[in-house]
Amino acid sequence: MQAAVSASFVDANPVDGDPPELRNSAFVRGENRSEKLKFVTRSVPTPKTDPSVPVPEFSPAAHLGVVFFRANGIDQRCTGNAVVSDSGNVVATSGRCVSALAGKFVSDLVFVPAYNGTAPYGVWPATTITADNRWVSERAVNYDTAFFQVQAPMTMKLSGATLSNTVGASGVRFDGQEDDNEYRVTGYNTDPGANGNTPVSVTSTAEPNPWMNKDYAIEGLEWDARSGVSGSPWVSTDEDPVQDVEVGMTSFAYKQFTHASFGPQWTSAIRNLYQTAAASN
Repeated sequence: MQAAVSASFVDANPVDGDPPELRNSAFVRGENRSEKLKFVTRSVPTPKTDPSVPVPEFSPAAHLGVVFFRANGIDQRCTGNAVVSDSGNVVATSGRCVSALAGKFVSDLVFVPAYNGTAPYGVWPATTITADNRWVSERAVNYDTAFFQVQAPMTMKLSGATLSNTVGASGVRFDGQEDDNEYRVTGYNTDPGANGNTPVSVTSTAEPNPWMNKDYAIEGLEWDARSGVSGSPWVSTDEDPVQDVEVGMTSFAYKQFTHASFGPQWTSAIRNLYQTAAASN
């Protein structure tokens, strides 16, 4: 696991401003860790679990972890976070961490909660990936978020363990981010000189993506990390006390902007994606 390299994080600077108008908004799903795409055509379900309430009595550090996968013949890694769901087995991460190449899902996708160079709570293999086709096929960064279901390690299956009853899970909220509101992002930075076995946190006010201003589709934080941090969750620090509720994530950076990294606004499109994943069993 330690030998994995960071997933692609730094994107080329776009040629012009707003994101393209994309027509195909269907969700796509990978079943049983297959690389084949399956289009989800049914209506968006409503999970029974209250999405805004984190699983109590767990530290957020316990359910933050590293996402490992293989794409283009290379072992790679990102950051992921367990979030509440009906199954208790859903992980939130960046879209590029489940679909690293256009039109394809990754293989060998697993989640290691509380990763510290070892797997203190085991390795949780993915069973189902849910992503927006506007990311998977079109690479639209304003949809660069995904969710995937996991199953318990073999040694824990007989006990009925789920991810959330083992390490907890964050709540989620889809109100979007506002410029100048303050957030804390936490992830596993694998830049040269960084300790990729220990998560780091940065607190920053949000700033708009200078190239994608339409509907404020993208927001950024002042975080200069450039590898390993795709999928790092954001929580609002404007609340007192700070709640364990994920409200967005870091997904990518631009070559030109070395001081900041960006992620898609968590609004209705990401909420629908989450609901599709969270209602699955």
